[in-house]
Amino acid sequence: MITRCKNGHWYDSGVNRACPHCKQESEKLSIRLNDIEEDDRTVSIIETDLSLGEELGAIIGNSIEHTMSVSQGNSFDDDDKTISFGFFGMTAIKPVAGWLVCMNGSEKGKDYRLHAGKNFIGRSASMDVMLIEDKSISRDRHCSVVYDPKGNVFFLSSEGGNTVYLDDKLVNSPKELKEGSLIMIGQTKLMFIPFCREGRIWEDE
Repeated sequence: MITRCKNGHWYDSGVNRACPHCKQESEKLSIRLNDIEEDDRTVSIIETDLSLGEELGAIIGNSIEHTMSVSQGNSFDDDDKTISFGFFGMTAIKPVAGWLVCMNGSEKGKDYRLHAGKNFIGRSASMDVMLIEDKSISRDRHCSVVYDPKGNVFFLSSEGGNTVYLDDKLVNSPKELKEGSLIMIGQTKLMFIPFCREGRIWEDE
């Protein structure tokens, strides 16, 4: 007896209890699914698509190169902060020329390094001599101490019309500093101690 299945296939129901066409399609689908599952378990990216593997390698390589370039860029920035030029040439650090020592207040006993050229004094972290606790001091460039390596002399200079005293005298023009000179900035008293002085200077190598 010829019978039509629900999927529209005609078959002899006397020979087959179920539609043989549907059975074959079901078996083919099962084989394809098994193949896909097997491929998912065993096939690697490189075996499947070499160009994809190469692309991933390029991405990883670019990421590493970018990280290295950023790291190197930061190291260059750090180096820029420490390498000095000019009279002393190119050196790893700025040679100390002298010190200012705080004589009063909460910073009493603290020393501040001086180097060749201008040493700006203020409350800002960008200052060469940072006096953050004294609010009566200007944030940026209240005054400066200048060391001239050629003349081997130090000078104190007011910046921007700010008030500063040297040995109890108002500084209205650059004044030469001597060992033990007392500088009054705001409420802070600093004593000047030179490292570079007569008979002792940094040689330009």
